[in-house]
Amino acid sequence: MRKALIMAVPAILLILTACTKDPLSPSVAVEYKVTGTAETVDIDYIDENGKLAIINDVKLPWSLTFTADRGDAVFLSAQRTGDTGTVTVTIHSDGDVLAEDTSTGSAAAEAEGTL
Repeated sequence: MRKALIMAVPAILLILTACTKDPLSPSVAVEYKVTGTAETVDIDYIDENGKLAIINDVKLPWSLTFTADRGDAVFLSAQRTGDTGTVTVTIHSDGDVLAEDTSTGSAAAEAEGTL
């Protein structure tokens, strides 16, 4: 039994290091994406320092990638500046969709979550 356990440990370590996502890592890759048919949008988001950032008259598509800590709050909002078009906001956490929203009217599309 002990010999089997000793032989299994390197195999388990190899499997864990081969994974692209490390569940034990304190950091998470975050990607914000804003897409749609609107010409320009105003974007509000929580940045990598946990601060609210605001940018105006952004042409689509737009994206931002950064690293954050597990347990951090993330937020992304976009509102079209013109009279027509759709806006979709998506937050990815380690490549997986954490939150997504689409607006077809004058209201903002908003996505939020906790890493």
